[in-house]
Amino acid sequence: MQPLKRSFLFSRRCYPPLFTRHHTTNHPPQDISDLEWEIRTGRAIYVLERTLPDFFQLGLVAHIDPTRPEIVDVPVSESVESVYSPSVRLTYTPPVALPHPFPRTLSLEGLALYMASSVFIRHTMKTLYSDLRVEMRKVAVHAPQRREKTLFVGLSVYGNTRVSGGLGEWEIDSTYGFSPVSGLINLHTIDSIQPAPHQAAYDALREVFGMGGDMRPGQVR
Repeated sequence: MQPLKRSFLFSRRCYPPLFTRHHTTNHPPQDISDLEWEIRTGRAIYVLERTLPDFFQLGLVAHIDPTRPEIVDVPVSESVESVYSPSVRLTYTPPVALPHPFPRTLSLEGLALYMASSVFIRHTMKTLYSDLRVEMRKVAVHAPQRREKTLFVGLSVYGNTRVSGGLGEWEIDSTYGFSPVSGLINLHTIDSIQPAPHQAAYDALREVFGMGGDMRPGQVR
């Protein structure tokens, strides 16, 4: 894996190649050049590194406009497309198998569910903890061949419990995969969460989203 050069990701001069305008946002062209594919994956990496540390303030950002000095989530109606595929898939395999009826690997599919799950997690954490903050421990790109790329992101999350005031700390490692066709993020695999979530967290996700073996769009409870 190759560590990202922060100067590349954060330089204002990188805006033109990383961000291109499109006439449609919901259905990006399927037949794109290798250059456009690299632009889209570079854009996604830029968005993640710029916005994940501010997750609890901004939420999960899927669109940003480089012409604005502040980082804001751009409405879908504008011409900057999402960095996520409409069929993005989130998966997590707990270190210890959960009891029935949970499957060995938890997953959900579709951008609406993916964004909704991030809103649920953000609001739940803000209810239980104050002074939440995210630090990016590691970011690395692995690109072994043409149109094959993954992004590893290691995060540290901190917060003070509202009940006791004690410090909570978690380390979350994830791998993002990119579609070889569109260059958009089509897979988010949570590799590990330390310490592992409590059983109650899984029960809540299942109750709200039905998060299970193959959760797809239109199945929100």
